[in-house]
Amino acid sequence: SLPTNVYKIILGVVLMLAALRLAWKLTQGIEVRQRNILIALAIGAVIGLLSGLVGVGGGIFLTPVLLFANWAETKTAAGVSAAFILVNSISGLLGFVIKGGDLSALSSDVWIWVITAALGGLLGSTMGAKKFDSLTMRRVLAAVLLFAGLDLCTGIFSGHFVIK
Repeated sequence: SLPTNVYKIILGVVLMLAALRLAWKLTQGIEVRQRNILIALAIGAVIGLLSGLVGVGGGIFLTPVLLFANWAETKTAAGVSAAFILVNSISGLLGFVIKGGDLSALSSDVWIWVITAALGGLLGSTMGAKKFDSLTMRRVLAAVLLFAGLDLCTGIFSGHFVIK
């Protein structure tokens, strides 16, 4: 097993490489290819496991996979990832409760985060569906991947967005 700091650096580098790859091939559209359902399910399971272990939303891994494999257009990949993140988050919460975790032990600010995430998700999905074209969506995704990768590698943003 790797120490947490080494694991986070490796993961951060992978995310930054994905961001660079996305930024390198910024094109308006792609030709969507048929996917093998067994391979897709296996990749989904691995992404779910990884995101649960690291505590990073699974969509940060899923969206690049969908785009790099040409399994979905950018907007479709974003929508699928949002649903994946919701299911993954609910699974994590259920795992916490099943393991005997006490929901009342969660931070008293948890509902602020839930409401903020819901409002941000609503705003983001509206912008993605109605305002942004596929190219803009790819640029935004590349920026998010770069931001997440930098944070994992350096911790530069960690703790700066916490409500006290």
